[in-house]
Amino acid sequence: MITSAFQKSLNLFLDPINSSMVFKSIKNIKIAVLFLVLLLNASSLLAISNQQEIIETVDLIKAINAQLLIKADDKSINKLLETKNITLEKLIKQLKAESNAKLPSKDIKRKLDFLQSRITINTERGNNYAVLRDKIKLKTLRVDLELRQYLEYLIEASNNYQSIESVIATSQKKLDRLLKTVKELALPNDKTGSPVLDEARENHKLFLQTSGSYRDILSYVINNPRQIVSSHWFQEFSLLSAISYINHFDLAHSINNKLAPFKIDVGGVALSFLIMLLVYFSYPFVFSCTRWCVENFIIDKEEEQQELIYHEIRTPARTLLIFFGINLSAYALFYKTDYRSSLEGVSFIIYSLIFIWLLFRIVDSFVLVQIEKLTSSNKELRKELFNLAVKVAKGLIVIIILGFGLSHFGISLTAIISTLGVGGLAFALAAKDTLSNLFGGMTILFDNVFRMGDWIKLGDVEGTVAEIGLRSTTIRTFDNALITIPNSVVSVSSVMNWNRRAIGRRIKMYIGITYESDMDNIRQALDDIRDMLKNHPDIANPHQKITRKKRGFKFSSEEDTHGIKSTQLVFMDRYNDFSIDILIYCFTRTVNWAEWLAVKEDVLFKIADILKNNDLEFAYPTQVRIIRPENRTELSEQLSGKQL
Repeated sequence: MITSAFQKSLNLFLDPINSSMVFKSIKNIKIAVLFLVLLLNASSLLAISNQQEIIETVDLIKAINAQLLIKADDKSINKLLETKNITLEKLIKQLKAESNAKLPSKDIKRKLDFLQSRITINTERGNNYAVLRDKIKLKTLRVDLELRQYLEYLIEASNNYQSIESVIATSQKKLDRLLKTVKELALPNDKTGSPVLDEARENHKLFLQTSGSYRDILSYVINNPRQIVSSHWFQEFSLLSAISYINHFDLAHSINNKLAPFKIDVGGVALSFLIMLLVYFSYPFVFSCTRWCVENFIIDKEEEQQELIYHEIRTPARTLLIFFGINLSAYALFYKTDYRSSLEGVSFIIYSLIFIWLLFRIVDSFVLVQIEKLTSSNKELRKELFNLAVKVAKGLIVIIILGFGLSHFGISLTAIISTLGVGGLAFALAAKDTLSNLFGGMTILFDNVFRMGDWIKLGDVEGTVAEIGLRSTTIRTFDNALITIPNSVVSVSSVMNWNRRAIGRRIKMYIGITYESDMDNIRQALDDIRDMLKNHPDIANPHQKITRKKRGFKFSSEEDTHGIKSTQLVFMDRYNDFSIDILIYCFTRTVNWAEWLAVKEDVLFKIADILKNNDLEFAYPTQVRIIRPENRTELSEQLSGKQL
């Protein structure tokens, strides 16, 4: 087989037409790979060249500052300052156009370690000028390193759309630190000719050149932040700019003079009214989008509860839209007043509450739909687990929004967490009952003692399980009362669960027949009743093997595990006071109460027919009076006297 495959490939290359096609395809592949390699190299070289241009521009600024330290005439200084401004503008454009925020690094760390070691040695030897020389050199290298890091920060700030306020604040902080460093570093007034001191002076000039270039870049960015900061189109739009645009009209000036005592203006009033109009006219569009989102991402169009869920979500969404319009309108109207900070705090709280409300409705709707879908395919699905998941999700939503709220108002979450850690023991002692109920609920869920909807008996309480919560279990009794029991009590109590049976609801009765009955008829009736129960389609038969699809590896029997009972007992059981009792003991196939009553009724009718067919009668309470011979004469006299 291998030889035939090799022969085919050899024939392919030996065939002139096929071989030419193969070599041609190989040649095309080589050209494509070469082109891809060249393209990658070109892009990397282009990126390197752009970064190299940035470094060269910074070196040019340093050179201009070096010339400014030498020149003394105003004409030359003015020309150099103009050149420096043009160069700074060029540098900012290069930084904004650069996508790679990591500039080529210099091996500065080794130089810093070397200078630090030499400073230590000269300090021990008392060479103060040498120490000063190396300290100035060390400061120069560190300023150069900070300058390079600041350039990388500007590239990253431009690429990540950082705000103008953030860039200005960072730049101002760096400028203040640089000015403090320059002020601390000064040369001694020693005019003696010392070679080491001359080196220190040269290093000081280099330091001033580097720090001056760094200072110039910082000052230029602080004064012209928009040249480096990139912004989306929506960042350019603001309420204040719109209000300012309206107030620039001549008609607005005269009206604003009259409205000045009230701290409002035409621009604020007009924009507030415009916002309310936009909210009003966008109302139908927003709710069309809400319905579309509900139908496509939460619930299918064919679901019966689609309309109900839509109305549930629409209410908080409508509230959010209305409050959004009111909030913006109030901000535009009162932007000159002192109420802005208060309005922002109140609006943040209201927004948080509305978002919690909206997210709660979305979680409830989503879980309801998923339960409906899963229960249609899996009848043994535990709904209480979904109930627990919903409560956990809602708790997380509240915690997250509460965390954002505390951060918004300047409250440190770290301090709160550390406080909780210190007071954890006291909290655990105070909430021991709550914790015991919580762990009791987890025990109920994991032990699978009962489920929502099960008919249980717990002590003196009997009814249907309405809900298994984190703290308590609620039971709806058969007289329609709702009873709440703590989970800590439920988890340690004996629970009788009537729903945990797959096949077999018991029928137990005694049939009494009269003492005048013939024993042979009784034997025949017993056989007829046994045959009737054995052939009854709704009575569980012990001779029929009942299998289930789900089988688990358990040491207990399948009948006991799943609740399968099929015993049939029909015997003459006892001689009662006024009847001969027949015991009938069997189980219906159904466990439903209404269906069980129907089967039991049918069995009773069939038993009555069997007794009738065997000349047997149901016994009823009777009383027999026995007259003894010695009292018979006295009794006859009493009777004859009554007749007279």
